[in-house]
Amino acid sequence: MTRDELLFNAWLTSVNHRLGRYVVRRLDEANPLATTSYTAGLLDVETQLGNELVELGTALLRKAAGLEFPVEFSMVQPRTPKPEIPEF
Repeated sequence: MTRDELLFNAWLTSVNHRLGRYVVRRLDEANPLATTSYTAGLLDVETQLGNELVELGTALLRKAAGLEFPVEFSMVQPRTPKPEIPEF
């Protein structure tokens, strides 16, 4: 497996994870007994996820056609949030 394929798989896994979190949030917000509060608005989450799904779909179609597909991190918005590393 090449570096680009590994990066592509990591990207796909990240989006899949965020899709799962989105579904859980929608279910939580539909529950009248839920007490969870979210820091990001649903509109922002949906917009970001939708844009990334379009970008990922385009990359997947290019990969299937045997063309080059983008796998590098976007300069504007990183595909995978970088973890916060505490300072000791």
